[in-house]
Amino acid sequence: MVAAGTAVLTAAPAAAESSTGIAASSWAYVDSAAPKASFVDQAGTAPVGAHAYAGGTNHVSKSYVTFDLSVLRGNRFQSAYVSIGETAVTDCANARSTELWLTAPAKKPTWNTQPAELLKVNGPYLDSACPSDKLTWTATAAVQNALDAGRTTATFVLRLPENQLSDPKFGREYDPKATLFFNYDRPPAKPTGLSVTYQPCTAKPLVVSRQVVLGTDVSDPDDSYPGTEFAFWPTDHPDQRTTLGGTGRTWVEVTSRVTEGVTYAWQVRGKDAGGVTGPWSSTCKFTTDFTAPAAAPVITSADYAADGPPGSGGTGVPGTFVFDAKGDQDVIGFKWDGGYAAADRRGGKATVRYAPESSGPVGIGAVSVDAAGNQSPSAYYRFWVADNQPRVDCTPFSAYVGTERTCVFRPGSTTPVTAYIHHLSGQDDETVPAGPDGTATVKVTPTDPQRHTLQVSVRSRLSTGYLTAATDALLLSEGGEPEVETLTTDPIQGLPVQFRVHATLPGSVSVTYHLESGEPATVPLDADGTATITVTPTTSSWNTLYAYTSLVTGIRSAWGEGSAMVASNKPKVTSAEYPESQTGGAVGTPGTFVFSSPVPGAVSYTYEFSGGPQGTVAAGPDGTASVVFTPTHTYTNGIFVTTKFADGTVSEQGGYWFYVAYMAPHFSCDATGWSVAPGQHIQCTLTPVQANLASYGYQVGADPETTLAPGADGTATFGFDVPADAHSGSYVELRVWSTNTAGARSDESGTSFYVYVNTGASARGTATAV
Repeated sequence: MVAAGTAVLTAAPAAAESSTGIAASSWAYVDSAAPKASFVDQAGTAPVGAHAYAGGTNHVSKSYVTFDLSVLRGNRFQSAYVSIGETAVTDCANARSTELWLTAPAKKPTWNTQPAELLKVNGPYLDSACPSDKLTWTATAAVQNALDAGRTTATFVLRLPENQLSDPKFGREYDPKATLFFNYDRPPAKPTGLSVTYQPCTAKPLVVSRQVVLGTDVSDPDDSYPGTEFAFWPTDHPDQRTTLGGTGRTWVEVTSRVTEGVTYAWQVRGKDAGGVTGPWSSTCKFTTDFTAPAAAPVITSADYAADGPPGSGGTGVPGTFVFDAKGDQDVIGFKWDGGYAAADRRGGKATVRYAPESSGPVGIGAVSVDAAGNQSPSAYYRFWVADNQPRVDCTPFSAYVGTERTCVFRPGSTTPVTAYIHHLSGQDDETVPAGPDGTATVKVTPTDPQRHTLQVSVRSRLSTGYLTAATDALLLSEGGEPEVETLTTDPIQGLPVQFRVHATLPGSVSVTYHLESGEPATVPLDADGTATITVTPTTSSWNTLYAYTSLVTGIRSAWGEGSAMVASNKPKVTSAEYPESQTGGAVGTPGTFVFSSPVPGAVSYTYEFSGGPQGTVAAGPDGTASVVFTPTHTYTNGIFVTTKFADGTVSEQGGYWFYVAYMAPHFSCDATGWSVAPGQHIQCTLTPVQANLASYGYQVGADPETTLAPGADGTATFGFDVPADAHSGSYVELRVWSTNTAGARSDESGTSFYVYVNTGASARGTATAV
């Protein structure tokens, strides 16, 4: 009854681990009422325990599930658990006690031929749901038992303990679609891409020098960074096999472990973090050679002799150079300044072609190289290259951008010149033929106003077809940036500002300008090379006008600039009762705040007092407006105002700060604030600060507020007793204030009296608050 299992879950594995879930490949149950029958893959649920059927028949059942373990073949098994869901429970009041056992294999179990129950599985783990849709048992030991026995399947039985097996009140039913979840480790794949010191392995042993690095490519289906295990040995001593490796590495250096003049074989296999190894790779071989050629090569040239000026050849003129190993049989080639050249035979020669790029003293360096890459001492061949670069003369040397320059090119040697290839900095190459006398004349025009130093770069095309190195002639180019003059005095944001632009680039016909980051505009210049420009700044502070002038050809000057300090168009605020940044008025005393604009056309003002009223007031015919504000708190107050103009624009926000005077009355008491006694009487005197005083008020602790009339001199006196039950360490709080004839109440002042109990004594003094 065992069939191939079906994978139902594949989780993202951790390093060196795969997680898979498979459904039961088959299920069956046995019934005591039909002891010889086998109920395999029946529709419905898997019964466990006793169930009473119609007619009073009592059926006792066990259910079997079988899983296919073939996916574990060749892999390292790690852990497993079985998950099964309950579908029905006779009585949830009875605790769940279902057991899961590993059994011997059974194709068609019956009640009479039940397979042996080999190993009880731990579980199920507690689940308060009844029925539970997921019960789990840890099946690691059971699956390992089946694998150790050589089985490719594992069969489990669901049953009740013997003392509950026949009692219907413990009966349960399960979903036959049980799942076995397990973790296993798959081995790394066979390595590929073997290399020795970064050279791919070949059928013939590689020859390596003083650094020997073995490398490979290895993959692992469960690990992004598998480790490796390398093994190497002398080919004539396989018994001297040495193994090296490391986690997460695909190479190993064995320089210190190998000997000169020995051929080694090696191979490698993958090894993951869990110690699981894959198959060994194919074998690769290398031979060590640590001895470099003893002598430097000899360098000669028939075209460029090792002598002094005036020299031979010329720039761009190639010559032949010969490197000679002088019979050293280890030498197979030469490394030189231009790359690598193979010898015509071991210990032989190599010939290269080289065209010097500069005149005067020049040199070529080279070393001999053996098959392992070992290099001999360096050889250096010094020679003199004749000057054949063109002569260049340009006039004028310095001028404004857009000014045409005349340049004459002449041969730099006796070799005839057929043409000159030239360009001005930032421009493309052009070719001009040489005249009968070998010279050529060209016109060049600097057009970039930002480039002040330029070069005319010229190369000669010789009659031999060779192209010389370049001669670079220097030119200076003036940008001709215009002068920008501010005409408006004390400019204001939102009002027109005038600038005058004076061209300095000869021949300028127009000026292009923009204010700050605004859009550019172009206007013609007057006959005197000037233009008056009117702009309207939209922001305050420094505003800069940027401008350049242009020739009729379209060539333009560098940028010039002029700046103006632009005053803000924010409204001005004044108040007679509450001067700016000064102390005045009082809480409850109204003040008039007048708004005016430095820019004509104000239609309204929008204001907001800090923590107070806000609104919009229309401007009068004179462009001003005012509001009345009565402060409700002392110290710092502020108002923020913007102007709206007839064209709908709004000014920057203006701010105005003022300070409201503190109007609380002064007071003094005949007891210190730090030591009073329970029952002590305290007498206090109030002195006016608030104008138009009408009354005083005070409050002791949580007592009701008390009002006092001032005397003829404006003062008032009151007294109170410290509560007799006040305990030591407590405080008695006193608050005082005044009210004017308009009913406005002043700020409050006050103090705290500290209650101190000292048998037979009390401290007295005076408390004063201002």
